[in-house]
Amino acid sequence: MRVKSKWHKDAVKTVDEIASALAFNTWRITKNNLEDLINEGFTVEKDQVFGVISEYLCFLIQCVDRLIFQKISSDKRRQILILLARQSADYFHEEKTERIGEGSHWDEFVNLYNSRAQDYSEFGFNLDGPDYHFLRYFAEKTKSVMTQLDEKWVVQQMIEIQAPKAFDEINKSVENLMQVKEIVSKEEKEKRKSEKIPRSKRNLKTDS
Repeated sequence: MRVKSKWHKDAVKTVDEIASALAFNTWRITKNNLEDLINEGFTVEKDQVFGVISEYLCFLIQCVDRLIFQKISSDKRRQILILLARQSADYFHEEKTERIGEGSHWDEFVNLYNSRAQDYSEFGFNLDGPDYHFLRYFAEKTKSVMTQLDEKWVVQQMIEIQAPKAFDEINKSVENLMQVKEIVSKEEKEKRKSEKIPRSKRNLKTDS
């Protein structure tokens, strides 16, 4: 599955547009990596799929949080993270409803995310990405929702291969999507649009 790549560097984007693109990419990266895990021979039963998906989403959203820390104001960062988590919950709810059936899937994911975010805040993150404890936590939580048949190997697989791969993909996504001229609120962009003089009127003004 392909992910949304980048916008023109002269573009002005809203926090909503950034969050929406990141949510789309986070979901696609999660699904791609779940498929990779299965292709590597690990058993993920039907009732375990969404446990693994949840852990991947929480891990990736927390990576986004750290990656945008110095790229944007704290207020816009907070807005992006809230929107990203909510839209990820939307994807999760839609997919689980389709495959498992009706339920409080949106709340299920949000409650898990809030718990995981608290825990991830205790771990380090540097220029190279998540530290060992960050990766280990993700690996252990993923192991806890998978079959015991794979628990001997899955932690090593997650720490050494799956987690670094997923991080590299979300890191590239963040770098590409944040390389725009400016990130503003939806209201600010709409205000600028309404105040912008149409080209036809600018020409008339110049001629006069």
